[in-house]
Amino acid sequence: MGAFGIDVSSLQGNVEWPEVKRAGVGFAMLRAGFGSGSIDVQFRRNAQECARNGIPFGAYWLSYACAPEMAREEARQCLEIMEDYQVAYPVCIAFGQDSVRYVRSRGVTVTRELATRIVEAFCGRVEEAGCSAMYYSGPDFLERMFDGRLREKYALWFAGDAGRAGDGDIAMWQYSRRGKVSGIDGDAGLDLAFCGEAGTGGEAIRSTI
Repeated sequence: MGAFGIDVSSLQGNVEWPEVKRAGVGFAMLRAGFGSGSIDVQFRRNAQECARNGIPFGAYWLSYACAPEMAREEARQCLEIMEDYQVAYPVCIAFGQDSVRYVRSRGVTVTRELATRIVEAFCGRVEEAGCSAMYYSGPDFLERMFDGRLREKYALWFAGDAGRAGDGDIAMWQYSRRGKVSGIDGDAGLDLAFCGEAGTGGEAIRSTI
């Protein structure tokens, strides 16, 4: 059994982190930002509160990169805003359907090779900084848009039915996007981590898959 955790962004508003801690959450994945330098307005507060309440965390960046060079720049910006914090879990790129729609709106066709190279560029920059790199994907996007070489190089944060995760070498599993956690108004992502620090889960966390 992995560590139980949550993933949050500004969509969850002001999270009551002491309540989250009491609910038994063992780690958090915090959205650091998106696109070209857009910092999540709740990231610094979330990071500070996680540190204050003893909740280890990692970070993710919603990529709108149109080319590998842009993905490297996104990674640099992500790392820059994380410099003041001790990050125990991976730094992750989320390049998915929303990313593809944005890139297409800029006149760029997203091929399997381009999507793969974007992830490689982001993760490569993260590893150059001495951090653990990870990429996020659901089963459909993983099969259609990412070359298999990614799973040989970087950790995978898998979203969806664990039975469709392939050979099972996932580092983190988002098993619900509509979880209910004490201290958070509305929904939060619920995760199990098989990487990073150990943690415990609590009965106050429940899934509404």
